[in-house]
Amino acid sequence: MSTAALAAAVAVWVALAAHTIVTDLRMRVIRRHACWGAATAIAALYSLAAIASGTPRHLLTVVIGVGAVVAFTELFWRARPHSIGYGDIRLINTNSLLLAWWGPAWPWFALTVAAAAATPHAVAARRDHGSRAAIPFAPALAVGTAVCLAAQFVTAS
Repeated sequence: MSTAALAAAVAVWVALAAHTIVTDLRMRVIRRHACWGAATAIAALYSLAAIASGTPRHLLTVVIGVGAVVAFTELFWRARPHSIGYGDIRLINTNSLLLAWWGPAWPWFALTVAAAAATPHAVAARRDHGSRAAIPFAPALAVGTAVCLAAQFVTAS
C-alpha cells in the first residue's frame, strides 16, 4: 500500500508538471488551483503511505523539509516580488512537498538543479531584453524535481 501511495503521489506531480509547463510556456501563468489541488492530493497520499508503512512520524520529516522551503520562498518573494511570480512560488512549494518525503535536503537539491537549468535561458533573455526580461520558470522547476526523483529511484533500486 505505501509503495502504491508513493507512486500515486509521483503520478499526481507528473500531471501537475505537464500542466504547469504548458500553461507557463503558452500563457506565462501557473494556476493556483492546479498547485493546491496537487499539493492536497500528495499530502493525502503521503499520509496514507506513512500509516500503511507504520511510520506516521515520517510525516514530520516532510513538514520540516517543506516548512523551510515555504518560509524561504515566502520571504524571498516578499523582499523581491518583481523577480519571481507567485505561481512559481506555489509550484516550488508543491515540488518541495513531493521531494521532502525522502528528506529535508531534497527540495533544496531540486531548486539548485532548477536554477542551473534556467540560467542559460535567463542569461540570454537578459542579454536580449535587459533587466526586465522574464522567463517561464516552470520547465526548469520540473527538470529540477524530475532529476531529484530520478536520483531517488536510481539509488533505491
